[in-house]
Amino acid sequence: MQAGARHPMNSYQSEAAIMRAMAHPVRLQILETLAHQSVCVCELQSVTHRRQAYVSQQLSILRAAGMVSSEKEGLQVRYRLTWPDTDRLLEIIRLVGARRLE
Repeated sequence: MQAGARHPMNSYQSEAAIMRAMAHPVRLQILETLAHQSVCVCELQSVTHRRQAYVSQQLSILRAAGMVSSEKEGLQVRYRLTWPDTDRLLEIIRLVGARRLE
């Protein structure tokens, strides 16, 4: 794309929806955890120190944005990142956040 060229508005809307889904500390923590492995809600409860209903609510928001998918494994539902590049996006956010704190 040339410098100054514009994306169609629906592309910006899609990108904004992803950023809204990420704009929460616990959801970022969930995404960070999922960047390393697929996990069940019980494991995310342990990592986030939050109740199951709260973790499920945050996962629902991430799922609605298309960032997280789930798969039933026996009696458990395991969650994973939908896009493999999400870990790179998280890394950039950490770098920008660290610079902001300097």
